[in-house]
Amino acid sequence: MEKPLAPEVRSQFAKRLKEMRVRSGFLRARYFAKSLGIEENRYTRYERAEVEPSLTLIHKMCATLQVSPNELLGFAEYAGPRVSGFAENPLTENGGADGSMVRRMDQLAWRLASEAVAVRSKHLAKASGDPLAATRETGKLFRRLQGDPFGTIAEIVADDALKNLEAERKSELADLVESYTGSIAKAAPSKSRR
Repeated sequence: MEKPLAPEVRSQFAKRLKEMRVRSGFLRARYFAKSLGIEENRYTRYERAEVEPSLTLIHKMCATLQVSPNELLGFAEYAGPRVSGFAENPLTENGGADGSMVRRMDQLAWRLASEAVAVRSKHLAKASGDPLAATRETGKLFRRLQGDPFGTIAEIVADDALKNLEAERKSELADLVESYTGSIAKAAPSKSRR
């Protein structure tokens, strides 16, 4: 009799889920759980492979992480025979693996830019009265991150506003920088294949 696959499948799902959560910029499980509308304890049970999420929750996870169900469930790694009628279209440049990588990088760049602007605004105690000022500043920093990611990150981490930032916030910002630079490094080989 063959060994049941369920525990192994569940543990692989848990591992992928955590990796995708962190790669998408949700460095803490509680923030991701909040975005899904569930309690942190319930969510962490999925990452510990104790239970399996419902189909509805898997759908929410995919939408939040901006990945396909196949990526989250590990079918992108499966190289077995394709079943017509249920098979997805082959990955394309805009909507496939490269497209989702670009979306993740953009999402991380935006989060990094918005965090840096928030820290800078708090440090300078700006109160311009313009509700869109921070968004415009975030947009400018986002474009700079896309054009010169490493140079812009160097400027962000050298900013005086970070000196007096509490340790936990510095750690979160460092994790976000690491996630973003990691996604750039991961995307580099796929760009060179074109």
